[in-house]
Amino acid sequence: MMRTRLLFFPLLFTLAACQTTMPQGPGAASDFYQRGRTALTLENYSEAIEHFEEAVRLDPRYGEAFYGLGEAYEGSGRDRLALDAYLDAIDVQPSLGKAQASAGRLYFERKEYNAAEAYLKRATTLVPADPNPYYYLGEIYRMQGKCKGSVDMYKKALAIKSNMLEAQEGLRRAQREVCRPRTSRTSTPASRPTYQKTDVFTGGGRALKSDEW
Repeated sequence: MMRTRLLFFPLLFTLAACQTTMPQGPGAASDFYQRGRTALTLENYSEAIEHFEEAVRLDPRYGEAFYGLGEAYEGSGRDRLALDAYLDAIDVQPSLGKAQASAGRLYFERKEYNAAEAYLKRATTLVPADPNPYYYLGEIYRMQGKCKGSVDMYKKALAIKSNMLEAQEGLRRAQREVCRPRTSRTSTPASRPTYQKTDVFTGGGRALKSDEW
C-alpha cells in the first residue's frame, strides 16, 4: 500500500507541472496574444505570427488575435495571408471595424473594387474616426467618375485628419478631372453671305456700267 502511494504522489506532481507549463483556455490565448503584440511592435514578424497562431488555436473565436495575425503577415509582405486573417477576424467578430478597414484596403490594392467598397463602407460605420476608409472610398468613386461621391469622401477624411496628403491630392484630382464643367461641343452655324444691290459690276477686269451688260 505504501509503495502504491509513493508511486501516486510523483504522478500528481508531474500532472501539476504539465498544467503549469502548458496552460489552456482563453487565459492562455490572451497570453500568447500579448506576446504576439510585443513581437509585432519590435517588427519580429515571424515570432509574432507564431504567437498569434497559437492564440487562435487555443481560442478560435479570438477576433483580435486573427487581426494581429493579419498585421504580422502584412508586415512580412504576405498580403494574401494577411487578407485571409482579416477575413477570419471578421467572421468571428463582425463588429471589429479595423479588420473591415484593413480587408477593404487590401481588396482595393488588389483592384477588387466592389469587395473593397463593401468592407470600407462598413468600416466607416464601425470606426468613424479612421480617415482611411473614407479616403479609399473617395479613390474608388473618383475612378468611377462620381464627382459628388468622391469629393464627399475626401472631405470626410480631411475633416478627421486635415493634413492627410493623399486625401488632399485626391480631392484636387477629383475637382480637376471629374468635377470640372464640360465644354459645350455645339457648333456655331455658319453665317450666311450678305449681298449688296448695285448697278455696277465689280467682278474681274474693267467695271461695266448697266447699259453695257
